[in-house]
Amino acid sequence: MDTLEVQVERLAARITQLGSATVSKPTLVYFDIIGICWPIRCLLHLKEIDYELIEISIRQWSWRDQQGRQVLKSCFRNGHIPLYVDEVVNLNQSNIIMMHLGEQHGLIGDSPAEKLMAMEVMAHAYDALFHFSGLFQTNIKIGVTEEVFTARLDAYMGKGAWGVLSNGYQNNLDAFQRYLDANTSDSGFIVGSRLSVADLHAFNVLCNWFKAFNPTRFVETYPRLNEYIHRIAAVPGVMDYIAKKQEATVWFELPKIAHRLTTPNELDGLINSEPND
Repeated sequence: MDTLEVQVERLAARITQLGSATVSKPTLVYFDIIGICWPIRCLLHLKEIDYELIEISIRQWSWRDQQGRQVLKSCFRNGHIPLYVDEVVNLNQSNIIMMHLGEQHGLIGDSPAEKLMAMEVMAHAYDALFHFSGLFQTNIKIGVTEEVFTARLDAYMGKGAWGVLSNGYQNNLDAFQRYLDANTSDSGFIVGSRLSVADLHAFNVLCNWFKAFNPTRFVETYPRLNEYIHRIAAVPGVMDYIAKKQEATVWFELPKIAHRLTTPNELDGLINSEPND
């Protein structure tokens, strides 16, 4: 078996050679987890697009050379992944990748107004994870004391003095519910009359992150959002992706590094039972 250094060198060489003129088919680079790439991978799957997936493990991503340089991180313009390359584009931002694929495959609304609303929902989905009141930083425990972590978690869940300012769990889910309510078509989708990239982003954040983080509170407080994620999961292509392709997050040691993860056990029951589960 190759050493970690050799694995990283091989991956770095492969990634730096990617370009619109060099790929023979669409190519996606991401971690071997659900993460923020779920909507992209699900869209490619439900549209039956033949693409190449280059997966990076957390050990490979974290490896540094003798100069302390995080080798794989330096292969990307913005220092992050995913990266998507096809014969037209070379893109390094997840929402922009989805805009490109949504337009290419007719999944970004049926009017300019619906396109803008889909983009707004996508932006909120990103903020719900990485904004100052987002779930991601609340979930990470490494590098902070137990007291600091508990204070952050309490504030995120609306407790204590700082809960008034953050309350990120409720505020983000309230916003998703208002987006759903704002769709006057009564289609059951979050934008317009049919599935769009907005639904793929909303589903990922609502199901794989927020519901997995606190299933009881999610189901009891947001039954309409729970019904919504079941509805999206029942779309044939989405259902097939969930059953056959999506990968759980299994990297972090619990509870040392992270509070909760969407592990294989967490995935069980999130959408595979009745809407009031």
